[in-house]
Amino acid sequence: MLAVVVAGLLLLPAAHAQSGGTFSGRYVGFALSEGVVASIAEDNGRVVGQYTDSAGKVFALNGQRVGEGAQGLLERDGVKAFFQFESRPLGIQFLYIPSSDTGRPDMANALQTALARDNVDVETLLGQAPRPAGNGAVVLLEGAEGEELASQYADLAPRERELIRLFDHVQAHLTGRLCSSVKAGDLSETHRAVALALERQQAGCSAISTLKDRAVASDNYDDFETRLAIQQELLTTTMSCNAGDNNAETCQTAGAMNAAMFEQWRRAAVIYAEVADRGGTGAATQSAPAGPLSLRGGVGDNAASGVPVPGARPDR
Repeated sequence: MLAVVVAGLLLLPAAHAQSGGTFSGRYVGFALSEGVVASIAEDNGRVVGQYTDSAGKVFALNGQRVGEGAQGLLERDGVKAFFQFESRPLGIQFLYIPSSDTGRPDMANALQTALARDNVDVETLLGQAPRPAGNGAVVLLEGAEGEELASQYADLAPRERELIRLFDHVQAHLTGRLCSSVKAGDLSETHRAVALALERQQAGCSAISTLKDRAVASDNYDDFETRLAIQQELLTTTMSCNAGDNNAETCQTAGAMNAAMFEQWRRAAVIYAEVADRGGTGAATQSAPAGPLSLRGGVGDNAASGVPVPGARPDR
């Protein structure tokens, strides 16, 4: 497989909510989540603001930060609902959870939406907004492993690494290879590239390399490689569109595929675990509330008001 390196084309905002960062800002829905808006202010672990659904209904948002996400209550005209969200490369993945007749979170009817920070040029990311030629190029480096791969990855500009991270199977492949080199003793775990690759993965190299080995040994790894190749092609096509090197129809097709993929972004450990344990491809579906974004252990009583809010999300 190829290690994908993007040379100086698409510039992404560097600020993303993650460990040590803040969720403060305005987020807007894209693709299937178009019309949804969340305005969030975070202060000392508390998050407040407004959430507007796709029908234009505005809810007051009040909750608390939990790790790389937050959870709490939504309220509109006395009607209460619940929410959870967590960091994604473009912004946040937001889960709207209606209240049941008993006042508990109704997970069966939860709605997942993908929201990007309002300063992210999503249209360009999707490949639908061609830019003038000469802005950069995509370079595919074959055969780089260990220290060589680590050096190449670490030398990328931060915004270039952010672009690669949007393609979850591409990032999983790179992270898995780096972690495999650590496991084999060919790369120090303290190498800067390892820390960069593990950003927002919520798992260490030991866990990822173990899951990757299990995935590679499974009968379904060919499916993972197929999806990886598709994402690599989508990445190169998107970059060509942004450089003005593809026709409008090709760019629109790539944009539609990217939109669905970005909405369902997953961490490397989750992708490899699905391939190894459940015979999947690591590909998320549109019915996510019952799957990767579902909650483990039901509800807790975390809200300051005493109204039950959802428990922690499972690791992803």
